[in-house]
Amino acid sequence: MTPDLKHAFDLAAGPDAAATVFAYAIEGLSAVTASKLTTASVYDLEKMQSRRVYTDNAEAYPTGNFKRLDRNRYYDIVIKGRRPFHTTTIDEIATVFFDWEKIRALGLESNLNLPAVAGDQVIGTVNLLHEEGHFTQDRVEAAMAWQPVVTLAFLLLHHAGAATRTLHPADQAIPVGVGSEGC
Repeated sequence: MTPDLKHAFDLAAGPDAAATVFAYAIEGLSAVTASKLTTASVYDLEKMQSRRVYTDNAEAYPTGNFKRLDRNRYYDIVIKGRRPFHTTTIDEIATVFFDWEKIRALGLESNLNLPAVAGDQVIGTVNLLHEEGHFTQDRVEAAMAWQPVVTLAFLLLHHAGAATRTLHPADQAIPVGVGSEGC
């Protein structure tokens, strides 16, 4: 499945635009990556914080308040480099994510973080998890085709007030939690 940018922009002109465009992006990313757990985060880089604004598993990873953003390899690749970060083993995940044991307990050992970039800055990421070995370079390249749609969704979320909003449709809203669980 490849993105239809005209369709994405048509969705952006409609009601609940951020959530609708994001749902389209997730549909496409799911088709090309078959993610087993998907979240999305926004960033406050001045305060070195991130906040989850979407989840497809609220029990494991609820939407929530801001949490610390560490300067590590993930930061260098995604935030500074504005490139996707992907791994194929839990050992690689453990070097950058404090919640790696939780990820492993869920049976997930491979990840892809796809940045949304606007104005030369990362404004959000879609965070995908799967079993060991899953996020190969081919899957990363297929996911990259969806980066413009993901970026559009995050721009729309920012326009709607990202500090308090999530990317869930209004009729499926998941309340913003108070936890500080990992991405």
